[in-house]
Amino acid sequence: MVIQRNRRNFIKATGVGLIGGLAGCTRGGEGESGDSSGGSDELAIPLSEYEDADIEWKQFEGSKINIGAVQHPWVSAIEPAVPVFEELTGIEVGWNILPEQQFRTKRQTDVSTGAGQFDVFFLDQVVNQFRNEGWLQTLDQYFDDSSLYDENWWQPDDLFEASRWQAHGGGYTDEWTGIPITTEVQTQFYRTDLYEEHGLEVAETLEEFRQNAQTIHENGSDVVGTAGRGQKGYGMNIYILNTFIREFGAELWTEFPSDSGLDTEGAINAAQWYSGLLQDYGPEGASSQTWSDVLSTMQEGRAGHIVADANLFWPDLTGEDSQVADSIGIAKAPRPADGEFGPNAYNWQISTSKNADNSEQAFLFMLWASSQPTNTWMHLENGAAFSVRQSVWENDEFRSRVGEEFAQVSLESLQQAQPDPFDEQYPEWGQSYSEELQRAIAGQKSAEAAMTQAAELAEEIYSD
Repeated sequence: MVIQRNRRNFIKATGVGLIGGLAGCTRGGEGESGDSSGGSDELAIPLSEYEDADIEWKQFEGSKINIGAVQHPWVSAIEPAVPVFEELTGIEVGWNILPEQQFRTKRQTDVSTGAGQFDVFFLDQVVNQFRNEGWLQTLDQYFDDSSLYDENWWQPDDLFEASRWQAHGGGYTDEWTGIPITTEVQTQFYRTDLYEEHGLEVAETLEEFRQNAQTIHENGSDVVGTAGRGQKGYGMNIYILNTFIREFGAELWTEFPSDSGLDTEGAINAAQWYSGLLQDYGPEGASSQTWSDVLSTMQEGRAGHIVADANLFWPDLTGEDSQVADSIGIAKAPRPADGEFGPNAYNWQISTSKNADNSEQAFLFMLWASSQPTNTWMHLENGAAFSVRQSVWENDEFRSRVGEEFAQVSLESLQQAQPDPFDEQYPEWGQSYSEELQRAIAGQKSAEAAMTQAAELAEEIYSD
């Protein structure tokens, strides 16, 4: 199997890095599939790292599991280590790797028809839709099986709380819906040279962030004050706005599913701040900017600062494709002066369906893939930068590799992250909400009118 790679200096120094595929802002390329192949007799990780676990690794020896995945750096990062799992368990691993949208279609067909082709599959914002439809198999029965699970060895408390919460349906169930495998969190990126030139301090509040944007915007003919996602899509503009909604003290639902919080004072204030910021100090056409547009605007030195996904943007902003690689600073996302810091965060997880033939084997793979030995190896030896384990972010060797500033800001942000609670219809009403926000950013309607309409549309979905 060959995975398309797109690497920067940061990535070259480390092997593999986080380029995309996360937070509903995923991107895919050409799809390929096949069986794992280590290409060497030497295992990437010693088996002794796993043999202390009180788990019967060999109980399914001779079987095979099929994994359905999007093209994603996680696959690239773990693939060379998969022969370790195969040697440890005697379970063969087959991959089915597809571009994002193609994968989502195939995944839904697989689970909704009961085909059960995928024993393990990537899962995202549709987790509660799948669970409520009865397509998803929760994992608690396997966590309760002493032959499959050793809590002292796997150390679930090492996972970020936000990651565990998302793996439990984001508050919609107490059961494990899968195992988190990647995370990203929103942070602030700024141009250190422009901040020095204009005597600016790194913004801690939204008010300071806007003031800095104004200063840069009004003093640079070829640099806008800021950039941000304006494009519609439940992984686009609202992924950013949701952070500010929470920081303004509001929630997506005041009372689920009857009363949307999108038309509350806090949510409207957040939308007014974000749309006004992009209208006043953003680039032309801000309402149609995707995450990649924001990235390129910053890479080309055409923006003073942005709020975006740390793990997604840092490698590209500091890599060889960036014209401002030596002038990028990272800080926590700003918040309202009287608000609460609560950056958005997103996790991909791996799950199994109720119709899978080899769910117990799949669970063993999930445990192995997310364990400390495998996770540490992926991040120290194979360039990953998206760990859901705090121990990795605290690892001195990892921090030296990715940079102390990036590691510490990411760690502290992840520890305080407040991810989106994806209810079963989130992709549908989220799309409508994002379209309304796009209209506000474009100046086609007021933020208040847009958010009021977004709330009505969200409530209508659950009204029948």
